[in-house]
Amino acid sequence: MDKKVCVITGASKGIGLACAQKFIENGYIVVSGSRSNENPINSPDFHFFKTDVAKEEDVKNLVAKTLENFGKIDVFINNAGFGLFANLADSTTEEFDSMFAVNVRGLYLCCRYAVKSMIEKQSGIIINIASIAGKSFVPTASIYCATKHAVMGLSGALFQEVRKHNVRVSVICPGSVDTHFFDAPGTILSSSRETILSAQDVAESCYLAASLPASANISEIELRPTNPRK
Repeated sequence: MDKKVCVITGASKGIGLACAQKFIENGYIVVSGSRSNENPINSPDFHFFKTDVAKEEDVKNLVAKTLENFGKIDVFINNAGFGLFANLADSTTEEFDSMFAVNVRGLYLCCRYAVKSMIEKQSGIIINIASIAGKSFVPTASIYCATKHAVMGLSGALFQEVRKHNVRVSVICPGSVDTHFFDAPGTILSSSRETILSAQDVAESCYLAASLPASANISEIELRPTNPRK
């Protein structure tokens, strides 16, 4: 059987790792494009290419190596991203530049290089991990919100451009997810970790978007914990 190929950025932990496990369980070849491979999956269908999405040559190499080894990209999940938190007045230009470099520039580069091969074969889906913060406004997270709002805008416009080529674009907007994200200084979690979303919940949403018939596209999934509490 000709296995489908899924590329995932930031797949060494958290949501990316959960996505890798989910797609492998369902018969995919998974290519991890991450800066580290600290949690490799013990499967012949898991492959790792060291990638810093903020660097164009790394992204170009990730896509080229995937096509060279597997001949196609069926699913590309842009998961790599991070947040630094402070009141805007107390934030730094370096924090702004680093978040936009990964969360926006990196995602743009991945979309740009991956979508060309999808247009050529007239099929494929790009799944971008945004956030509820990309649809709302969170104090102390002005820069992070701005990056995720940018992801929403880029994703919607890209879908309008490529749908005529049978290429789909979906955005997943999770609420609070129990990952290393909330280990960062300054992050605020108003509910206990046991009651918020898991990385596996987000992975299920990504797989749902990818597994629909090619004639159907989920433009956006807004995913929230059912009953978050202290």
